Amino acid sequence: MAEHFEDLLATIRTLRAPGGCAWDRKQNLVSASRYLMDEAGELVESALAEDSTGVREELADLLFMTCFCCEILGETHPLTMHDIAHQGNEKLIRRHPHVFGDPREHDLEQSQERWNEIKNQEKRARGIEPNTQSALKDLPASTAPLHQAHDYQKDAAGCGFEWPDITGVWAKLNEEIGELSSAIESGNSSEMEHEIGDLLFTVVNLSRWLKIQPDMALRKANTRFRTRFHLVEKEFQEKNHTLKNAPITDLEASWQRAKAILSDQSDPEEPGSGKGVGG
Repeated sequence: MAEHFEDLLATIRTLRAPGGCAWDRKQNLVSASRYLMDEAGELVESALAEDSTGVREELADLLFMTCFCCEILGETHPLTMHDIAHQGNEKLIRRHPHVFGDPREHDLEQSQERWNEIKNQEKRARGIEPNTQSALKDLPASTAPLHQAHDYQKDAAGCGFEWPDITGVWAKLNEEIGELSSAIESGNSSEMEHEIGDLLFTVVNLSRWLKIQPDMALRKANTRFRTRFHLVEKEFQEKNHTLKNAPITDLEASWQRAKAILSDQSDPEEPGSGKGVGG
């Protein structure tokens, strides 16, 4: 295993060296980080599809991009991938004293409290006083908005900023729908954008209460839509018809046939099922 890892690092150095690959040589840390994010997304897609071969391939791509980013950083800073691995391992051990230290701290709540305490100690070591920080975690600008909203709501709930029960979330959802309707009637695009944002934020909060990851739910909905839409396109192509000029009744009928073909009783239908194209 170590030999294959060293071979990967050697290949990356060759790609980055003079006479190597022009594309690899022109990448910087920012551009490479973006490609790393793309690979992470492809890994999620393969995992959701339960495609073990695809997962293996995407894990390899993700490992390559991680090492590639490290190599770029190492060209201007005194570190190697081994230093990164060592740092990651040390952090895992340090933040899991209930596993590698005191065996009495196996209670989930105690473990989380200890985790947060250790993170605060690490911040102090970097000259940051945790008590002056917000209860909301600092998330990178690249964080997906749905994930960002979910984390903010989770952090806020952790310090008591929370509805007593889910009925409060439902009431808020209906309130936001009403406010969006008013904004649409006003024709003010800024207000509509504002209310769409509030509505999405509340839907994320509902998913948190239901213990559903909103980004995963939306990703699966996107996949269902894409797969069904491809079937609709295929049906129209086989009839030498175009989607653009088709009546809504034909589109809806084709959509329902696509849903029937791909129906899976173990996968609950999304809200709005059977009530229009796209549902």
